[in-house]
Amino acid sequence: MMTHRHPSTALIIYLLVTFSSALLLAQTSSTASPHQEPASGIPLFKEKVRRVLVDVVVRDSDGRPLHGLSARDFSVGEDRKVQHVLSFEEYKLDSPSISLPPSSPALPRDTFINVPATPQRGPLYVVLYDMVNMEQEDQITARQQVLKFIQNKPAGTRFAIFVNSDGLHLIQGFTDSKERLFSVLDPHSAAPHLPMSFLMSRNYGQGDAISAMQVLTYIGTFLNGLPGRKNLLWLSGRFPVSLYPRDGDPQDLRDDMRRELDALTRGQVAVYPVNVRGVVTNPEGALTGITPFSGANSVESVQQTSSGGGTQGTNAPAASGTAPGGAPDRSTAAGRTANGLQASGASSSLAEGYMVENDLATATGGQAFHSNNDLKSALSEAVEGGANYYSLSYSPSNPNYNGSLRQIRVTLQRPGYHLAYRRSYYADDPEAPIPAKRTEKQGEQEGVPNVDTTNARERPLYAGLAYGAPLLSDLIFKVRIRAEGLPSPASPEQLVHLAKQPAYVRPKHGAASEKLRKGLQVQRYALYYLISAQQIKVGTNKPLPLEFAAVAFNSEGAALNGVFETASEDTSSDSPSHPKNNVFRAMQELDVPVGATSIRVAVRDILTDRVGALEIPLPIPPEVQSSSSIQSPAEAKQVNQR
Repeated sequence: MMTHRHPSTALIIYLLVTFSSALLLAQTSSTASPHQEPASGIPLFKEKVRRVLVDVVVRDSDGRPLHGLSARDFSVGEDRKVQHVLSFEEYKLDSPSISLPPSSPALPRDTFINVPATPQRGPLYVVLYDMVNMEQEDQITARQQVLKFIQNKPAGTRFAIFVNSDGLHLIQGFTDSKERLFSVLDPHSAAPHLPMSFLMSRNYGQGDAISAMQVLTYIGTFLNGLPGRKNLLWLSGRFPVSLYPRDGDPQDLRDDMRRELDALTRGQVAVYPVNVRGVVTNPEGALTGITPFSGANSVESVQQTSSGGGTQGTNAPAASGTAPGGAPDRSTAAGRTANGLQASGASSSLAEGYMVENDLATATGGQAFHSNNDLKSALSEAVEGGANYYSLSYSPSNPNYNGSLRQIRVTLQRPGYHLAYRRSYYADDPEAPIPAKRTEKQGEQEGVPNVDTTNARERPLYAGLAYGAPLLSDLIFKVRIRAEGLPSPASPEQLVHLAKQPAYVRPKHGAASEKLRKGLQVQRYALYYLISAQQIKVGTNKPLPLEFAAVAFNSEGAALNGVFETASEDTSSDSPSHPKNNVFRAMQELDVPVGATSIRVAVRDILTDRVGALEIPLPIPPEVQSSSSIQSPAEAKQVNQR
């Protein structure tokens, strides 16, 4: 995926990599109001323009990505009304991200920069390994195929892996490391892995549509706020999910479907259902497989239009069985195979399952794969197709955000190509909090993490702080971390502070309360930030528009403690936040319970919503005091003022 680059990105990286490592910096203040209007006699006029972002994958008749198109080649409509395209950009798998120059000097000890050492390629990918909805005979084969794919995945592509077993578990955050991805899928590995008990069993919850919707809703919410397109590769034998209600569905089910589609839309997620069953020669209940609508004959008829996505995303009018704009009409879908033939008996279940997969892929801009024994090739095709796309945006001509479902239709001036893009969205206020049906306690009982309800402006920073989130480089910074002294029993004040942490850093299952009762050992860490002033636009004596945050996690992804602060009040020459040597400085301290395995650190530019984030492995050993580490009088004064 092509990454947004600041005009002076190379210079910023050079400044931060080569700058002195003596980073004892001024403490940030949490009392500033970063949203203050500039004090000026000049009237300030603001206009909020809401945009709808649509990612479009264009494939030729052979299924290959089509490159070189321009905005003039596309026509976009919403509810049958033509829309004006405001922005347009092409993304390619082969386009590398920014990275550290090969000749960059080594960073000092315990110092990190949020720029990858090697180029990253493509958007973010999530593998949902759905063991609940896999049959026993499919599980081992599916895992072997996934491991073969990982061994040959394109260099620089980043994957996260969720497993749906006794609950939804993030077993690997975003990484481009083949070794790490391989290890978590190996049941014999000591790292978090696929539970052995689920490899050869029929699992509780199979076919549960409500549970499947909650899984997709959570993953969409987890990805919301991370920049760019995300591709969800859902490996399963069944896909018991729907995005659109039917006549007679109860209101709570309709609400679940709405939350599901809304989460995928906000998260900019395209779903790629990958059916691990392969070619099914005798569907359930078929005795011989030779009747017109059972066995191999029905599979072949479905495969003609369904395998690899079929015709669902073509640059052609919506087929029978779809609503205006391409959204599937669930009231007419029942009893139809993917190619429109009436089905009956056992083959109906198989054909309707394939149709559900196609509907899910079509609605979200992905591609469905079934009746294919080569899962490795299917995954490779999904990765390539999901990384070569066009991203365009428009401001809806209808300004009434009343929560209605709006249909999107994209066409090409050139006929004969297949288009994949999301087909609809709910016209809700994007600034409103995301509604959550379940409480945190209910979510834990169901085995699904609680849905974050932060609003659109808060979301980019919190998304960068999430356990398993990728490295973010829209705002580049360098940070040094230092252990202050040795671990010690938590003081009463520290215990009170830990107990009052905001919801987004509360551990699950009451872990904090249990440890607090037994006596908690904590390690204090100091975080020292450097940010190139060339990235930040701020006037003299005006608030520095930066937010700093850090969250500590244990090996299971439970947040143990966090700190969130805004920059100091002004940037006058005598202020700690005044840029010196063209670099802004900041400092934070965080009390981390012993046993934490990582700290995620994020910095956000409030004015532009650009976020930088990285992950620091723990523990950090204390530094040995030496003459070179003695503080200067000015530095000591800044520290003593805390």
